[in-house]
Amino acid sequence: MKQALGFDTSALISLGHTDLFEFIVENYNIVVTESILRELEEIARFEDEDGNAAQKWLQRSSKLDLRETEKKRLGEDEVFEICKNEDIPVVTDDIRAIKRFEDKIDCFFSVHVVYLLYKRGLISKERAILSVEKMRTERDWRTNLIFVTAKTLFD
Repeated sequence: MKQALGFDTSALISLGHTDLFEFIVENYNIVVTESILRELEEIARFEDEDGNAAQKWLQRSSKLDLRETEKKRLGEDEVFEICKNEDIPVVTDDIRAIKRFEDKIDCFFSVHVVYLLYKRGLISKERAILSVEKMRTERDWRTNLIFVTAKTLFD
């Protein structure tokens, strides 16, 4: 049985900048809500790198575990509620969300998912690092906390 991970839009967009989709959907049960899908649809309207990343996830929406929950102001809050109730880790690249959730549930960045694929022997270290670099460049992370986390994991 695949491990369940709740994903918010920011993490899906980051991972959408890689070519790791099939590895992710084949190895993890990706828990999302209707709000997350709507956010992806809104982002996909733009003809830019984030729009392309969102479109890739929407094309694979049948492989996502769509859960119903009480409607909240933010999609990440809906995913958090599901993850908290089911003791599932949440994956987000929203640093403010990490600060809100960290004492209540296990929180990971998208780069942790890439690292897990590497540690499980599903992708090479080189491919993992290239994926993180692509995310960093296209998401304009510079040296933020997410990239520092990735450097720490892979060093």
